[in-house]
Amino acid sequence: MSLALLGTWLAAVGAGDLARASYDVVSPRRAAACIAVGLGVLLAGLLVLDLEPARVLLLWVLLGSLQAVWLLGSALAVGPDRTGPWRDRARALALLALGAGAVAAVLGAALLTTEPTLPARLAGTVLGRWPVSDVVVATGVVLVQLASANVAVRLVLGPMERLFIVGLGAVGELTAAAVVIAAKGLLRFPELQRAQQQRPPAGPSDVTEYFLVGSFASWLVALGGAALIHLA
Repeated sequence: MSLALLGTWLAAVGAGDLARASYDVVSPRRAAACIAVGLGVLLAGLLVLDLEPARVLLLWVLLGSLQAVWLLGSALAVGPDRTGPWRDRARALALLALGAGAVAAVLGAALLTTEPTLPARLAGTVLGRWPVSDVVVATGVVLVQLASANVAVRLVLGPMERLFIVGLGAVGELTAAAVVIAAKGLLRFPELQRAQQQRPPAGPSDVTEYFLVGSFASWLVALGGAALIHLA
């Protein structure tokens, strides 16, 4: 199965996020520009895949809408003006759009009747050394690493640790789950000691949790991108 469509979707998401002026503050004009960049990259990628016009339009509307929801939802979730339920809802909506786009792109691979090929004038260039699907997926993965991964890590920083431990437990890897819990406890122990010495008492900061869970989420994003390149 070709992952070229998934690579195109990732490239659109990554390009749109690169156009953000800031990860925390995105004005309406900047958001519109980001969405336009993503839609442009998505359309260009779909045209390279040589699909029928009706299928190009369908995928462009579907994946483009999900890219817009991801960008707007993630901007609200990490912005300083939203707190409480609004932030949680925006985060859930952004992650849902990101996951739905990936699933739609994978399932949409069934619409590809032939493997994409480079135009004849590019066949003799450096790009001609690799299959088009590999180039598209690699491009999408690299673009996602530049900006989108940072936003995704911030969105999953809270629930990811719990989900990971639940997942390990569900597949019977209780030892691995225990190692994660023990590692976090060891890392946070010095902070707990310092907090107890303060007057008045103060709770531990989020620095350790941010480091442990955030780093792990970042590694998973990078490893997932490497896996996509390998499977392309």
